[in-house]
Formats: sequence, C-alpha cells, structure tokens
Amino acid sequence: MFEWFRKRKQPYNENQILNDGLDYAMEFGSNWLQPIQSRLVKLYPKLSDIELDDYNSKCQAAMKTGHDQVYALAEESGKDASFDAFVASYSKSFPWVNDKNLKHIFSQGMYYAWKDMGW
Repeated sequence: MFEWFRKRKQPYNENQILNDGLDYAMEFGSNWLQPIQSRLVKLYPKLSDIELDDYNSKCQAAMKTGHDQVYALAEESGKDASFDAFVASYSKSFPWVNDKNLKHIFSQGMYYAWKDMGW
C-alpha cells in the first residue's frame, strides 16, 4: 500500500542495496529462502533484471555463508559461540554487511544450531 514511501532515491548505494537484499533473504514466513528480486525491485525500481539476479545471488550466498559459519562456531564452542568471533571472520568476506544484518545472521544461525544440537 505504501511501497512508494520506501523507494530508494537514485543514485543507489551499493551497500544499501546489498543490505536491503540480505534482509529480504533472511525473512521468515512465506518469503523464507525465496528469491528476493520481486521485493528488491520495489525499493529499487531502476535495477535491471540482470542486476536483480546478481543481487539475489550475492545476498543468498552471504546468508548461507553466514549461517554456515555460525553453525561451525556453535559446533566448536557450544552455546557460548562468540558473536565477535563470527563478525571477525565473516566480515573479511562480506565487509558490506551492516550491524543489523550481522546480528540477524548470527541469531538465525544460532537458532538452527540450538535446534539441531538439542540445547
């Protein structure tokens, strides 16, 4: 209804696009693990289909890599896996990820670790 309020102004900021896309990639509910292009284009209507596909790939990869790294930390350290250790490692590959998304990836990854490991 109010999507036009959320549209980003040009020139678009690369890190903002990636962080918005990553946020969409991590949505729970009906959008969980779904492509982000149809949602991202509402914020960034000037992006081409090729650009949208590229952002989808980058954001999905960033999410999966983050979850995998958190899970590995949890296997090593248990419930006391360190957020700071995760950030130090993850940010080397994905320096564009903002604090909000770092916390979100970590909490999702730990959720799966807790669930799978029966904590």
